[in-house]
Amino acid sequence: MGADRDTLIREFQRERVRLIAYLRSLTGDADLTEDLFQEVSVVVLQKAGEFVTGRDLQAWCRGIARNLVLREREKARRLRVFEDDRLVDLIDTAFAENVEREGIDSQRSMLRQCMDLLAAGSRELVELRYGSELSLRQVAERLHRTEAAVQVALSRVRRWLFECVQRRAHTGMEAGA
Repeated sequence: MGADRDTLIREFQRERVRLIAYLRSLTGDADLTEDLFQEVSVVVLQKAGEFVTGRDLQAWCRGIARNLVLREREKARRLRVFEDDRLVDLIDTAFAENVEREGIDSQRSMLRQCMDLLAAGSRELVELRYGSELSLRQVAERLHRTEAAVQVALSRVRRWLFECVQRRAHTGMEAGA
């Protein structure tokens, strides 16, 4: 099923800076980068109906950009420095890994925000078990509870934290957002 065109365009605009950086890494030429970005924009608009919701938009756009760079290289031979496709592959991998790191950092930020929303007792439970790396038995002894009660409480807190992070990711509620 195709993505909503307006949503796709908004997401594409958010990726503008990264996509330009990617193109600049491949071309080494600011003017050519701008020209190619405009071409990528046109292709994205033309193929918006083909984009599948849930697919990695940034990877899809980088693929379009890469194809346009390779076409440009063949057409004009202005990019001789990148005649070795292995260098293009390395740049592509570096950008993909950076996106993964940013996603992890974003999730950590949302998790910290959700932790701040926990009741004091729930936060203490999580901090003892995961922050101090205490066993269930040790947490139960410290809190004067049974291991089973601690396990159930942790299960509920983990579920709540997961749902909180999911809601924030779905609504774009990160730090600074």
